[in-house]
Amino acid sequence: MLHSFYSQVAIVALVVICGLALWKGAPAERAGASLILITWIITLVASVTTVRGNNLPAVVYLVSDAILAAGLLILAIRYSSWWLGAAMALQAVGLSLHAAYFAADKSEVSIVQQQLYVLGKNLASVAMLLVLLAAVLAGVLQRRRSASARVRAAGVSARAAG
Repeated sequence: MLHSFYSQVAIVALVVICGLALWKGAPAERAGASLILITWIITLVASVTTVRGNNLPAVVYLVSDAILAAGLLILAIRYSSWWLGAAMALQAVGLSLHAAYFAADKSEVSIVQQQLYVLGKNLASVAMLLVLLAAVLAGVLQRRRSASARVRAAGVSARAAG
């Protein structure tokens, strides 16, 4: 898994975006980034340590995604953040893909169907990181605008007093 170019780019994106969220994000973004990092690390370790040819990696991905969905639901209730709602929708897509994969008759599943499953999961994962990045950048911009407005308000009140 770690030998493909996509996997290496995804890991770099994961570290950079979650690192940015942990560094510059609000509490909701930091908690979400921590949760995403933990579940991705568990999934990466499981995929590297399991033997190909069995269904264990798919089960680990399912459990990891279910844990992430439950954690994001808790965070969404706690923080009421727009990006957590989008993240929950993406997790629903991922869990739906898992359901379709496990419900399919494995003897009739073609390589194309397996590749579509993996593609869908990868797109949902990348979209999750992009939603987190958008939330962090929106929060940073909002904090900068608020700080600029406070500085301007302080300057106006200082001039009015003087």
